[in-house]
Amino acid sequence: MSIQDTHQSGERPSLPNPDRYRNPDNDSRGPYLLADLTVHGVRPRLQYDWRGHLPPNGRHWRFTLERAQTEDTDGRIVWPANGGRPRLKRYISEQQEALRNQDDAPGAIVERALRSMLQALAQEIVRSPDYLVHVEWRDLERLLGEVLSGLGFDVLVTRPGRDGGFDLELRCVEAGQPVIYLVEIKHWKAPSRPGSDILERFFEVVMAYGASRGLLVSSSGYSVPALSGRSEIARQLVRLGDADKIVALCQSYVRHRIGAWTPTDALPSILFADTF
Repeated sequence: MSIQDTHQSGERPSLPNPDRYRNPDNDSRGPYLLADLTVHGVRPRLQYDWRGHLPPNGRHWRFTLERAQTEDTDGRIVWPANGGRPRLKRYISEQQEALRNQDDAPGAIVERALRSMLQALAQEIVRSPDYLVHVEWRDLERLLGEVLSGLGFDVLVTRPGRDGGFDLELRCVEAGQPVIYLVEIKHWKAPSRPGSDILERFFEVVMAYGASRGLLVSSSGYSVPALSGRSEIARQLVRLGDADKIVALCQSYVRHRIGAWTPTDALPSILFADTF
């Protein structure tokens, strides 16, 4: 599980959770996770056709074609039997080694301090949910990134102004397959509430991105017309959460950290519980 900012390249390795790594093909390099081979952004040099596959709209391949072919020859690429896009093996041994090398770097020290702050913030919100209204919007995005990472997701927190219509990208494995969920967070002061235009825009983002589902969270709730105008398709693809959902996620995170609760449900069930 990890929490990190989205970069065009050179992402910081995820903090490995050994329970989520598998080795179904007995790879000599050990257990691994399957990662997306595309990256958010548009770089023409990295939008080539690779064995009949192109990156989705708004994304490009992680590697040059030459590098991708080298990784494929080295057995680090998995081609799904159903004809889906190729996936990259990320080995737990390499993730652990990368983190050991970075652990004492200045950036790692700052990250640990930031996570300590976010952990304390989650505890304060659990103690007093009214404290949520005083949290700055960008801090709320980082907080939910930390919370969802702590619950087991691999999390990417997008950069302000370059988020592509969502704030968090979540990855996990469901029924043996890697899945992606998008989260958009609206932290507006009441009585301002997201309307149907916000819901429709996020629905289109989830569709275009190819995510399994999306979660739109609004700390101030939603306008009545927005809720009444949702189609059944939109309801299935995009779930809605309010301030209570934020508090509930913080509660699960804090209880999990102190050992008072162990998640037994699948991660998607935890993410979409008590949404509408």
